[in-house]
Amino acid sequence: MRKILFAFIMCCLIVGCQHSPQKNYYYLSATQADEKGISPTNISQVIGIGPIDLADYLNRLQIIDNQTDNTLKMVDNAYWAEPLDKAIPRVLALNLTQLNHSRSFVSFPWRSDSKPRYSLRLHIYELTRKGDKASLNADWELVDNDTKTISLRRNFLQAVKVDSSTKALAHAYSELLAELAKEMDQALNKIQ
Repeated sequence: MRKILFAFIMCCLIVGCQHSPQKNYYYLSATQADEKGISPTNISQVIGIGPIDLADYLNRLQIIDNQTDNTLKMVDNAYWAEPLDKAIPRVLALNLTQLNHSRSFVSFPWRSDSKPRYSLRLHIYELTRKGDKASLNADWELVDNDTKTISLRRNFLQAVKVDSSTKALAHAYSELLAELAKEMDQALNKIQ
């Protein structure tokens, strides 16, 4: 009788494991580069990106969907492929490089012997979807690391339309980061 009970429990466990829902992974991406006419460019400026400070509720791999009543909903089986504090500087660097190929970007923390003259600091207060809008609310600063002064401080608040899918949400966040990179690029053009 014990052998039959043991075999039954093992079968239930095996069947239960086979029906586990599949985890889906999403990532932030840079805008697509137009590869026509791109030629090698000498790097004339190295810019640091970071530190990046995220609101605590964003420091997790499971994707969060905001609700209108100030509650957070974790999306079932939907995860970021990389932590947002790593993904955001990566995507910003790629977008900024596409806007100006003569710049190179290093992420914080950088080595003390290769500290960039200027860096971009970012504090993200909100990266959310509410209804049919995805929005990014952040402060960013252009810092002169030699003089340890803030050359420019701005608030970035923008929203884009998004449907209810998680794939669309990841795309909308990528689009918002591309718009942020354009604003940062304009500031970097003034310091050259």
